[in-house]
Amino acid sequence: MVTGAASGIGLALSVRFARAGAGVVMADVEGDALHRRAAELTAQGAQVTAVTADLTDPDAVERLADTAFDVLGDIDVVCNNAGVLGPVGQPLWEVPLERMRQVFEVNHWAHVLVARAFVPRLLERGRPAHLVHTASMSAFVVGAGSAAYAASKHADLAIARSLRADLRGTGIRVSVLCPGRVDTPMVQGLTAPRGAGGDTSVSAEDVAALVWEALGSDRFYLFSNSDAPLRLRDQFDDVWRHVSLPPPSPEEELWPAPKATTVAMEH
Repeated sequence: MVTGAASGIGLALSVRFARAGAGVVMADVEGDALHRRAAELTAQGAQVTAVTADLTDPDAVERLADTAFDVLGDIDVVCNNAGVLGPVGQPLWEVPLERMRQVFEVNHWAHVLVARAFVPRLLERGRPAHLVHTASMSAFVVGAGSAAYAASKHADLAIARSLRADLRGTGIRVSVLCPGRVDTPMVQGLTAPRGAGGDTSVSAEDVAALVWEALGSDRFYLFSNSDAPLRLRDQFDDVWRHVSLPPPSPEEELWPAPKATTVAMEH
């Protein structure tokens, strides 16, 4: 079962699974594009079912789960992949709050709803399964002008880590997909904010291949771009530098004393 399946990484995942002979339920809010892609795959002999669903609606997510289990019987893989980019290039204090909320609704809350709808059913069946959350390198590396997207991806990373801990000892494995820049419609024509984009780009098919190779393994972090090690090292070096700093001495002046000012007064 793949969410955000009408384009980009979600479509590439759906294609990869379908061409391997798996039945696939493809879900997306963009119904026309979704059904067009599903029809193309069906014409090639794939077993796919398209479900138009607003994943920010709890009732719609429950209906999606009902449909997915009805169609597939048992589910081996859930790709919690739906996402939006939202406003970029604006500092936090200029981003409209409603736009920020919209980003969190899709990138965070929709992932929460999908996990809550599917995981209990997977546990009831007692079969091995794999839950893949699509986060981003922005869950680690934050550039200027990317507050909404980066914050939502940090939240999704935390959800994936929590699920991993909650499901330890069960047959359900959890991975978090952290791609850097991927050539998808979501980023076409976009100039990444300072420090946010990385220096490499991969295809959605490359990302799908990475996920495919990790299925059934205990690999938690899935990094798709070759510059990920350097970008991560820069982040953790910065953290470690602050951890290693000695505490200030009692004699150290933590805040500069205000400069004396002279105010001329007329009498």
